[in-house]
Formats: sequence, structure tokens, C-alpha cells
Amino acid sequence: MATMTILTVGAAVFRLDRFLHQQYPSVSTNRWRRALSAGEVLVDGCRAAKGASLRVGQTVSFAEDLPVRLATATLQPEIESELEILYQDESLLALNKPANCHTHPLSASETGTLTNRLIAAFPELAGVGGFGSLQPGLLNRLDYATSGVVLVARNNAVWRDLRRQFEQHLIRKEYIAEVEGRFVTETVIEKDLTHDRGDRRRMVVSPPGEPCRGLYPARTEVFPLQFREQQNLTQVRLVMYSGVMHQLRVHLADVGHPIFGDSLYGGSSDSFTDSAEKEKGFDVVISETGFHLHCSQMTLADGQIIGAPPPDWYIDSAD
Repeated sequence: MATMTILTVGAAVFRLDRFLHQQYPSVSTNRWRRALSAGEVLVDGCRAAKGASLRVGQTVSFAEDLPVRLATATLQPEIESELEILYQDESLLALNKPANCHTHPLSASETGTLTNRLIAAFPELAGVGGFGSLQPGLLNRLDYATSGVVLVARNNAVWRDLRRQFEQHLIRKEYIAEVEGRFVTETVIEKDLTHDRGDRRRMVVSPPGEPCRGLYPARTEVFPLQFREQQNLTQVRLVMYSGVMHQLRVHLADVGHPIFGDSLYGGSSDSFTDSAEKEKGFDVVISETGFHLHCSQMTLADGQIIGAPPPDWYIDSAD
């Protein structure tokens, strides 16, 4: 039987994931969360959720080698697929993430992600950033089925500066999307989001009463571009600064215009089930072309604009 490390909570009340990170700063909070999801950490001998609160006197236990394993996990470089670079200088990279591709792996053995290709082309990025070794230099992430701009810092100073810009909502993010139905009027959707109590995959507009695992302010600006009557789809431009998980998807579904291909939030599609998601217990149906959601442009605080070419499903109204 593996030797166990047992920690006793001695003071104050902590979230479990933050308590573990405080004890082992070399392991990111996100990596502790993944270990918690896998059942590798116990509280008073029982599995506990990553957001569980601890009380003085409780015990937290795990295999003695777990912190080392979490701290030293490294990416598998992968050169089979091309990495599309939108911009690069000595400080910053911008990549065009394809649809139906994870931004980064959740474990060191996972391959096929954008970051596996990134580390093969730029191995010096290992250790850059504060998201852990499985996300070297990443400044933002996109959902599996969303395509478009992903920014990567090439050193820690740049990573810290740009993460500050993201956190202070100084970076303007623009998307193009195709939504169901006729969307006519320019609209601002300003609704707080929270986690869905009944489905851990989803976010929801905050209902009356106590939010689930926090309340996240979110603002989305919607600009209709053109209506495709035969398909009953409207192409729209979306602007946001906040970047809450699933924000655009939830806001558009909430006003009755889900994104085409986004079955999790009510969108229809000519679709398939992603096997990688299914292995994680998520029976998520995804359009062959991904969600019709694409991060088309980011504007940094200094005015620099980084853009990505439109995806195949996008039809320019000028054509």
C-alpha cells in the first residue's frame, strides 16, 4: 500500500484546492483540482469536491508521491499536425486554434491538443506562465469546438502583464458566430452567470436565490451581420471583455438564439459525439465544423490588434 501524506487543518477555513496549493506552491490550483476530480485526495478519508470548505481539525490525505507527480508532469510534443501562427515576436505568439481541438491537455499523457503542437515547435516555453506545465505560456483558452485566436506569452514577465490586462478587462475580444433564428437589433446582454447545480458541464444565467459556486458578472455586445433565411441562421459579431466560462454560449441561448452546433445549450447541428468528451463522461454532441463560434480578433491594451481568418462556415456579406 502506498505511503500516505496526512495534513491536519490547523487554522481558518480554506477551500480545499487553495489549501493544497498553499501547502505545495509548485503545484498549481488547477492541477490539484484535477487530482481532486480523479479522487486522489481524501478529506477525513472520503472523496471531496475541489471547492469544498475545510474546517479546523479535518485531515487531508493523499499518496506521498502525488505532489511530485503533479509538479513534474510534462507535455507530449506532437508534430503530426500543423501549428498555424498568426503573429509572433520575441514576447508573444498568437495561434489560430482549429475547431474540435482542445486548447491544452488535462493530463501529461493526453495528445492531440493545440498545446502539444505548440510545445513541439517552441520547447523553450516549458515553465512559462502560471497555469501549470500543461499550459505553457497560455494566456487564454477556447472551448473544444470553438476556433480562433489563442495568445501565448514567451516569458513570465509578459505572461504576468497580459494576464493582468485580461483580469482588468483591458483586452477586447471579438467573435463571429452563427445563431439560430433572426437576430435583428444590436443588443447588450448583461447578465451574471453561475454554475448549473444539476449539470457540471454547464453555466447558467444566475437564478433567484443563492448562486452555485460563485457569481460572475458578464457583458456581451451583439451586432447582427446578416440573416440566412434558408438556414434560419443569423451571423453576428460579438464583443466581450470579461470572459466568463461559456459566456457567449449562455447569453445567446438565454435570449433565444443558441449558437448553431452547440447542443449543450440548445443549438441544433449536423453532428457527431466527440469521443474524447465521452470518455470523460460528457455525452456532448458537436457539429462537424464545431460550434459556429470563432474568436476573430483581440485588441490589447496598447492598441495592438491580432486577428484570425474567418472559418469555412462564415459567409462574408460583402461577397
